[in-house]
Amino acid sequence: MHKLSCAALLALSALGFAQSPLTTLSGGTNLGNVGGGIYFDLHVNTTITITQIDFLCSANTVAGTGTLNVFLGPTTYIGNVTNPNLWAVVGTATTAVAPSTVANGVLTQPFALGPGDYGIALQSNAFSHGYTNGVTCTSNTIPGSCSNSLFSNAELTLRAGAAQNVFLSGGIFNPRIFNGAIHYTLGGTPVQVAAWEPYGKGCYARYRSFYQLFPNPVGFNMGNTGGVTNPVSALRLQFANSAYHVVPSTNTIVPPISAPVTLSTNDSTFNATSVLPGAVLPFPIPHPLNGGVTFAFDLGISTDGYIVPAPASMANNATVAVATFLSQAPRWCPHWKNMAPLTAGSGIYVEQDTSGGPGGPLLVTWNNVADNALTTTSSFQVAFYSNGDVEYRYGVMSQNGGGSLPVIVGWTEGGGALDPGSIEISTSLPIDTFTVDNQPLTLGLNNRPLLGGSANTTTSAVPGGTSLGAIAFGFTQLTPGLDLSGIGMAGCRMLTSFDVTASVPVTGSSFNFSLPIPNITALNGGLIYAQSLSVSGGYNTLGVLTSNGVRMKLGSL
Repeated sequence: MHKLSCAALLALSALGFAQSPLTTLSGGTNLGNVGGGIYFDLHVNTTITITQIDFLCSANTVAGTGTLNVFLGPTTYIGNVTNPNLWAVVGTATTAVAPSTVANGVLTQPFALGPGDYGIALQSNAFSHGYTNGVTCTSNTIPGSCSNSLFSNAELTLRAGAAQNVFLSGGIFNPRIFNGAIHYTLGGTPVQVAAWEPYGKGCYARYRSFYQLFPNPVGFNMGNTGGVTNPVSALRLQFANSAYHVVPSTNTIVPPISAPVTLSTNDSTFNATSVLPGAVLPFPIPHPLNGGVTFAFDLGISTDGYIVPAPASMANNATVAVATFLSQAPRWCPHWKNMAPLTAGSGIYVEQDTSGGPGGPLLVTWNNVADNALTTTSSFQVAFYSNGDVEYRYGVMSQNGGGSLPVIVGWTEGGGALDPGSIEISTSLPIDTFTVDNQPLTLGLNNRPLLGGSANTTTSAVPGGTSLGAIAFGFTQLTPGLDLSGIGMAGCRMLTSFDVTASVPVTGSSFNFSLPIPNITALNGGLIYAQSLSVSGGYNTLGVLTSNGVRMKLGSL
């Protein structure tokens, strides 16, 4: 009788069995639109072939036949789901769909993934995704940061997630957890999808604004939400050098003791001096503006959770939008959201905190202010100090309101300020604003780097007066990058090995370079990195700037 060794038994076991399927959640009650997307990141430990993806259809799905399209792109969905050119479809499943039902998405053509990290995008057709909101999350932008968003076995780790009502376009709702299961077998020939993604940052990014956009209030994570104390309970905007240095604070809301402001409508504005004793502020409020310091002698207060310095013009904006935030008057936004302060029990208060003496801060408090058309409430406060510091303090905050009622938290000088992009405030502190806007040198691709094609790069945000640029390609990514301060480029980093470089003449605010990619099988799945430079005076001693890096995965698909 022949006996197999333990090693042989283990080898056969590994070959024949996998811990398939990897199952996430079920019964999710949130939902997207027909044609929308659900996204997550997948880490693969050993080569697998995905054969089936089960998915939850929302309660709004009409019974019939639907198709799930599976897209593969960069190594993460984060920052990459508003550009369809980064993604390629690798599988489809057509199956019966019905309301609040899990559909069995057997793939027409299974596909294999080798060890590594992948962004996964699932597109709905003739049905809408059902999914679960993230709970007890330490971050709204780092996949897998919620107590219900991380799933793992020996072969796979799934980190969720986000959703969009329009696939790879528009507002991003997060955290959203994919409901379903991934079925697979071990082994296979990995598919190689051509993809690219930026990494790192160009030097000298300077913005007069900062903000976090919550496309849906469900993701709001400041103060206390759902009985959970979040990492940020207060933000201190420290005023110095005509800008703000934003840090966390431990101060809590000072309960109001005066009468609430009398309001006529839920969406309205009023001046602080109209309700303060003597019709004046207790002190002028210094704040940044146009590269210097100016003083507000009054405050325009919106019932919808933002404040502007008077005499700046003010329009009530119940519709929350980044474009409005950046284009209008300077604006402190502790919690800009469409709210209903006329609801019973709600109130807005303006008073000075004199508990520590006559020079105490001016307080504007939204106390138990209700969501629009709902009874759930939020409590938050803005404290203005005589030295120019401003503090946002959060109590119990509502996460209700739906996708049509987003929230913005931040500060802007307005007047056409450049967009710094939404950031995760809780994980980005400290944050600095600056006296001028300056977009960093930015490198990107106009296409996916397919074998037999070319990598068409564009370097944008080139400073005026620049006549020469360059682009470097390498086979090694440098993380976090080589500090170039020693050669007169303080604040700039080398993000890739400079194995091949090319100079490019510059006549405007951008320059292009095309790298041919041979159609050689050996290059399939290979990695190339790139970074741009520009010879631009006035920023550092050497007079050279660097861009972000770009990671390119060459592929045949």
